[in-house]
Amino acid sequence: MRFLAFFFILTVIPPLSFAFVTESEPNNTTAQADRIQCGDTVYCAALDGLGDLDHFRFAAVAQDSIVVFTESCSGSLTNTVLVLFDDHDSLLAVNDNGNSGEFSRIRYRAFYTGDYVARVLRQSFQDSLYSLVLRCPRGVSEAYDSCSSPRLIASFPYYNEGSTRGMSDNCRGTLSPDVFYQFYNPVLSHLLVTVCSNPFDARVQLMSECCRGFLDDASEGDCLNGADIAYLNLPEGDYYLMVEGMRTEDVGEFSIEVNALMPGCPEPGPVVLTAVGGYPFLDWPEAAGPSYFIVWQCPSLGGLWEHLGATFTTYFVDSTGFSGARKFYRVSAVCPW
Repeated sequence: MRFLAFFFILTVIPPLSFAFVTESEPNNTTAQADRIQCGDTVYCAALDGLGDLDHFRFAAVAQDSIVVFTESCSGSLTNTVLVLFDDHDSLLAVNDNGNSGEFSRIRYRAFYTGDYVARVLRQSFQDSLYSLVLRCPRGVSEAYDSCSSPRLIASFPYYNEGSTRGMSDNCRGTLSPDVFYQFYNPVLSHLLVTVCSNPFDARVQLMSECCRGFLDDASEGDCLNGADIAYLNLPEGDYYLMVEGMRTEDVGEFSIEVNALMPGCPEPGPVVLTAVGGYPFLDWPEAAGPSYFIVWQCPSLGGLWEHLGATFTTYFVDSTGFSGARKFYRVSAVCPW
């Protein structure tokens, strides 16, 4: 099972002042999140008890890269899942096993200056300890001139900017310099690629292998001198994209946007609310496809929904109990694509 996450690859990381901090409970909700800073390491945090979640709030600067990952503490083997939200509770990235062992790693480019929240949960109860590391380096473009070292697209939708200046011609196509991207398509979907360029006449190609297995190409598009690909029913698998110019002298800057129209994640339902041991108990039928579920609560139907917890089962116990005010629940599913 693959979890995908937005990220921005780095090759240069400027020096940062690192600090060791500790987790404080309760931090089960975004409102209770521990405040940390870029450069901090949360040392030996713990996910104790059923449904325990840890939240960490931090500030990042626009165009910096957010690099956050979990790692072992004192030899722990905790199977973590890492989730990144913006300050409006919008889900930005999810990762399951992106770091060593069954720990997690997210790379994400901050598109605005402000607060972000990292959530940590666990998939099994083998261990509970972990350390969380947060870095926010100023990102610089990596070398992606060769098909053997492409820029990785970890999730959709994907947007980035690039340039073919100073690059070489590595792959079959025109004699213009080219650059490469690689992505994994997790399920049968429709692929949409938009390349936009002002300084040169761009071309984009879709391949199933490195410089082989050409599936589609485009030299025209709706954005300036760019090119668009719309590939229907792209099977699950690994793929490459090559961006180049139409002529030898066609080089310069461009932007690329990649999206995949995938089948929807089945919504759980109907959700039945009962009481177990004096606590609200939510239960719903098995659904094929979802990897885990997020439970939300709100004091009124017209208010803002808040993340209450996450579960890998088809039930959830609200440990906050019944409140004096009215409380509404809903459950959403998260799929591995």
